Amino acid sequence: MRKNITAVIALVLALLLGLSGCRFSPKIMPASTEQGNQVTNAADDASFKVGFIFANDSGSTSTIARVAGIRKMQVQTGLTDSQVIMKSNVKKAEIENVVAKMVDKGCKIIFSCDYRYEEPIYVCAQKYTDVQFCQEDGRYAVEAKRDNFHSYYSRIYEAYYVAGAVLGIKIVDMINNGRASSDKCRLGFVASENTPEAISAYTAFYQGVHSITTLPSMYVRYVGKTGVYDKDGEAAKQLAAAGVVAMSQFTSTTAVAAVCAESGIYYAGNEVNMIDQAPKVALCSAITDYSVYYKYAVDACLNDKAIDTDWVQGYAEGVNMISQLNDAHVANDTQAYVRQLEKQIRRGKVKIFDTKEMTVGGESLYTLIDDKKGDYKKLKKYLNKNGSYEESSVNSKPIFDVMIDGIEESTYDYLADKEAEEAAAKESDYDY
Repeated sequence: MRKNITAVIALVLALLLGLSGCRFSPKIMPASTEQGNQVTNAADDASFKVGFIFANDSGSTSTIARVAGIRKMQVQTGLTDSQVIMKSNVKKAEIENVVAKMVDKGCKIIFSCDYRYEEPIYVCAQKYTDVQFCQEDGRYAVEAKRDNFHSYYSRIYEAYYVAGAVLGIKIVDMINNGRASSDKCRLGFVASENTPEAISAYTAFYQGVHSITTLPSMYVRYVGKTGVYDKDGEAAKQLAAAGVVAMSQFTSTTAVAAVCAESGIYYAGNEVNMIDQAPKVALCSAITDYSVYYKYAVDACLNDKAIDTDWVQGYAEGVNMISQLNDAHVANDTQAYVRQLEKQIRRGKVKIFDTKEMTVGGESLYTLIDDKKGDYKKLKKYLNKNGSYEESSVNSKPIFDVMIDGIEESTYDYLADKEAEEAAAKESDYDY
């Protein structure tokens, strides 16, 4: 088995290389945009301000990633710190009040950075017709077709696919070196909620691993909330107790990284580079450069140009990527493999959701979608004849909600079993 796995990874590398084709250091979230002479094209301080509304606190990875994008956008557009108004940890019921205050302060464009805000933000768009509203991960804009209401998202699943490949190469290396068992090879994934955004991300991650080795199955653990450190950590601990060999996440805290570091489980993060948080196990992260959209929308607003009703970009445009590789711990040849894989993704040559290789209940996913059976009907317009499902190719908001064979939700209390085993072992120590 070990020789076969080595041969498979060598063949995959050869083929691809032959193709042409809440706990962070301050530096992650800069307090200001002091960049010397880099600032250009500054807007007038008194007449133009930009608002950003976040669901989580300033220490969450989701907020940190977006603030990093805002700071980069400021350097590119010349907006000063006094022209940017950010409000974090905002509840849905508070949206209309927060927006009213931002408008009073002179905001001409407001970014809503959580899909749960969409309904009250849409109400605000109808009320403040001279203000532009940009809703992350929204769907109303396509239907409403208002000049001042827009939706945007990224093809983050592309980055998850690459991160999956990175871990796939590492898993093969672990098996070849006797550090993992080929017959007990399971992945773990922690997701905040059971949404298409999470499902498309973890499915792409799983497919990325399977592009290297088809050995692993995967457990998904849903937290049920977003941005709660202890809840994320509890889910990760359950997966660690289940014996997973590698883990990833679609959550907004560093808890999963902390658990993996403590348990010695290799890991791919999201939103930000996690190597500083888990230097011995974090191999990379799937990330989004939000500055690309922020700059585009702010420039359009500054110059009185129309903003796309529904905007989506990905690897090809530099919106999605993986963070730096952890060179000290990734397997050999990973960097060269990733470089070529990313090149192929940018060229549209990789079938990330290859439905002809995916099954549901043993039946081909391609057939289920192509025949428009039941809940699969809505996916038909995203399906190419070559079998590739193209998430966000019609609308920016993800809609993939299929749990394919090999992936299953984990709800079992593995920690309870572990505690019982430890208690039994202690009792046996006292038996005479």
